[in-house]
Amino acid sequence: MKRWTFTRAPTSYDEAFIDTMADAYSEQTRWTKLRLAAVEDLVEPRRGERVLDLGCTAGAITHFLSTFGCDSVGVDAEPRAIERARSLFPELSFDVADVAALPYVDESFDKAVAGDLVEHLDDATLAGMLAESRRVLRPGGTLSIYTPNPEHLIERLKERELVLAQNPTHIGLRPAPAYVQAIERAGLVVDRNEWRPSFIPVFRSVERLAGRRTGWLRYRLCLRARRPA
Repeated sequence: MKRWTFTRAPTSYDEAFIDTMADAYSEQTRWTKLRLAAVEDLVEPRRGERVLDLGCTAGAITHFLSTFGCDSVGVDAEPRAIERARSLFPELSFDVADVAALPYVDESFDKAVAGDLVEHLDDATLAGMLAESRRVLRPGGTLSIYTPNPEHLIERLKERELVLAQNPTHIGLRPAPAYVQAIERAGLVVDRNEWRPSFIPVFRSVERLAGRRTGWLRYRLCLRARRPA
């Protein structure tokens, strides 16, 4: 039975979804600021590094990393997303491609990032993305992952369609141990396995304290994997 909810989730990866992501970046919403702060902390961008933004949508993270002097490249399987990214950031490079079949030569990137991507991937595509990331990363290069935590209270409410609506495009919500196993199977080494509290002011303070003990108050999973040198 369908329950009433305050918010409706996007039902597909369409122009409305792309517009929402573009607007969130231009408006610098609380959700965006949390996301970008986590990406900066995980990626540790440095001038001159070549960084690949996996599942770039409208190019927000690609552009954000470029502000640190990185040679950032965005890739997405949806042509409309790449078209929007190119129109917003014509000075940057964007390619239409499957993240599980990247069109780049071996060891051509210093770092890669998957921000709010892996929850949209099934297990086979995730495995392909991890293998391809290892291939295109230089030895010692890193892959950073930022994704919803299915154990968090918000995700549990969404799963039950209580107050918040589930996002049907989130076909691959996984707990942190599942990502660690997949990363290790791809030949990468996990060097950071962390979480972040939400952007909701009062709730955020509770999460920071109680999240140390329970997974249902850890809003976003943050993992970083390294290709062995």
